[in-house]
Order: sequence, then structure tokens, then C-alpha cells
Amino acid sequence: MKAMRPRRVATLMPILLITLLAAGRGQARTTLTIADARQRALAFNRMYLSAQEGVVKAQGDVRKARAGALPDVSLSGRYNRNLKLGSMFWTSTDDQGIEKTTEIRFGFKNNFGASLTLQQSIWQGGKVFTALRIARLYGSYTRAQAEQTRADVKYQAEVLFYGAILQGSVLAVLQKSFEAASRNLEVVEKFYSQGLVSEFELLRARVEKSNLMPRILQLESEVRLSDKRLKSFLGIDLNEEVVLMEEPDDTSLAALLPMTLLVDTALGRRPEMRQLDYLTDISKKAISIARADYLPSLAAVSQYDWQSQSDKLTLRENISRSWTAGLVLSVPLFRGGRVGGAVAQAKADYNQTRLASAQMRDDIRLEVEEAYDRIRQAKKALDIQGETIAQAEEGLKIANLRYESGVGTQLEVLSAQAALTEARRVRAEATFFFREAKARLKRATTVDTDEVDDLP
Repeated sequence: MKAMRPRRVATLMPILLITLLAAGRGQARTTLTIADARQRALAFNRMYLSAQEGVVKAQGDVRKARAGALPDVSLSGRYNRNLKLGSMFWTSTDDQGIEKTTEIRFGFKNNFGASLTLQQSIWQGGKVFTALRIARLYGSYTRAQAEQTRADVKYQAEVLFYGAILQGSVLAVLQKSFEAASRNLEVVEKFYSQGLVSEFELLRARVEKSNLMPRILQLESEVRLSDKRLKSFLGIDLNEEVVLMEEPDDTSLAALLPMTLLVDTALGRRPEMRQLDYLTDISKKAISIARADYLPSLAAVSQYDWQSQSDKLTLRENISRSWTAGLVLSVPLFRGGRVGGAVAQAKADYNQTRLASAQMRDDIRLEVEEAYDRIRQAKKALDIQGETIAQAEEGLKIANLRYESGVGTQLEVLSAQAALTEARRVRAEATFFFREAKARLKRATTVDTDEVDDLP
């Protein structure tokens, strides 16, 4: 076949470029960085969106509680059709002594009416305004709860993102090991053809290569599943192709603050502590509401009535109007111990929230200390593995040179390759553990270790 002329190649190049660009557009992929994962989690994660709806519900509770202090005004209308009117009969005697019966009908065929009623609570033992304060506290509680969910969602997004990166890194390590085993097998086959090695060494090289395949296939499946778990958490279609962009990490702990300062910051900024503070106030005010049932209540009531009656469908005949106003005083005398039981329950709820608050302080302190120790340990492991990989790579290089020179053995090569594979795998895991520890510390303290000024 003749070589293609330069002019013809120049003519075909634009067509090839257009074809490649069109193919690239048809295979568009979503690229995700760790920052993108955080943003998408807060925009599309179902758990966080549900927490936001909880804030909206709490705002509705505030409006309902406020309504208890406002007057209740209602307007009603009515119409009655008397299908058969009642009658009364009256018998009388005229001057000639003749009895005469007279029928007297009661009512009209059509009755129209309307009522306007106003009821205003004046005193209910302090229930109304206490309930309003509780509703406002509950609104603050749900906002703190949404803030906690926000921190949890960001943390889980980071862990899932870095977990998917880890699975891909381990797969890449095994693929490199498979390539090295393939090259080693080529060398052994060459030596075997020259009669320099035994059939046993050839079989061992083939087995070493074949043993890697099941693990590679398993990891390929784990990579696909970890990607789908991440996409589901971020609200991405499971069939959409996503490319994770791994960015360089700042593994320095120069910005790591003293643990005592981190603990104090966490106790002051964690939304869980604010939630329990709000619950403590709510449960304390609930005692007042329960006790209010011991007290009398007073309400003002006013009603305006309009009525029209006629045998015709008209509103202009036989009209009557009335307007009443009064006060309603209700004094509880005996309720079978229900009020005392409600007060006792409210007190128990208050004591429980106080105990939970004290326990939460200890839990947060321990969580910060654990996260602080984990990130320091992860940093040490990461530094050690950097040196280990360099030594393992040098060891494999020496083993290959010795074997190809006829000085070393295949066992040395396989051992060096296994050591390098393990070092790379442990390095990938150490990187993941460091990233996870940093995310955990940020969640536990609300302080980003990459930002020194992230303090109250």
C-alpha cells in the first residue's frame, strides 16, 4: 500500500479533528473535585434537604403559637327551609253560639341567619406567651439541627469521595503489580527458551501473574460500587460517568492548634451543644405550661347575630339583630390528678435534658481528643510510608538487575515486587486515613486545620 501523500494528509486533518471533537462532546463526563463534592452534597443531598424542611416546619409552629395570643374571629351563615310549619288550633264561640276553630301557624318557610363571633383569650395562666417562646426556641433548635446535618453531610461527602479515590488507587497499585509480573514473566520465558532457568521458575512466574487477576476483578467491582455510592449521596444519576480529580494534599500540621483550644472551640461552636441548650430551655418552660392548668382562665367573647324570616326568598322581611358581649371565667376544681402527672413528666424531661447536656460536653471533648490523636498518627504513618516506597522501589530495581545478570534468583524479584505492592497499598490507605482524620477533626471542632484564622 502506497504511503499517503502530504497534501492529502493536510486535507483530511480538519475532518479528523471535527470528528474527534464531536466524539468528545458525545462522551462528556462530569469532573468532580473535593470542593465540588461538598457543594453538590449541600445542594442535592436528600438528608440535608429534609433538615431544611424541618426549619420550615418550625417556622410554622411559631406562627401557630403566635395565633394563640390573637383574637379568634369567625363568620358563619345559615339557611333553613321549613318544609312543614307547625300550627296551633284555637277554638272559640261566636255570638250565635257557634264554635269556630282557628289555625295559628308558627314561623315562616324560609329562615336566614348570620353570626359574627369574636373570642379573645385574656389569661390562661401564662400559657400563650410561654408557648410562643417555646416555639421560637424550637425554631432555633431546628436551625442548629440543620447546621449539624450540614456538617455531617460535608463530612460524609469527603469520606465517600476519598474512599472512592482509595479504591481507585489500590486498583492502580495492583495493575502496576500485574504489569511488573507480566514483564517478569517475559524475562523468565526468555531465559527458559535459552535454557537458563528451570520449568519450575517459569510456572511460578505464570502463577504469580495469574494470582493477581481475581483481586483486580474484585477491586474493579468495588471501584464501581464506591463511585455509585458517592453519586447517590451527591444526587448524581448513577449511570452518569464521573471523573474524580485528586488534588495534592497539604500534609503539614503546622496549622494544627493546641488540643485544649480545639476542645474549648468545639464546646462553644458545636450545633449539638446549642441544640441541647435550646431543649433545656424548652423543657423548663414546659413545666410552666403544665402548672398553668392549676390556674383559672379568662376570655372575652362577643357575638353579633342577624336573622331574617319570610315565606318568600327575600332578605328584607322580618329582620332581627342582636349583639352580645361577655367574659368567660373557668376555674379548675378537680381533674383527677392529670395536672400533677403532667407537671411531674415535664420536670423529668427537664432533668433528662440537663443530664444529656452534661454528657454531650464529655462526648464532644472525647471526640476532639480522639480526632486530634488520629490525625497525628495518620501524619506519622504517611511520612513513614513515603520512605518505605522509595526503599521498596530501589529494592525491586536491584533484584531485577541481579536476576537479569544471572546473579540473583526469581524469588528475590517476586519478594521485592510483593514488598513494593504492599508499600504502595499501605501508602494509599495512609493517605486516605490522613484525609479522613482531617475531615473528622474539622467536623469535631468546626475548625478547618487549613485555615489558621478559623476561630471565633
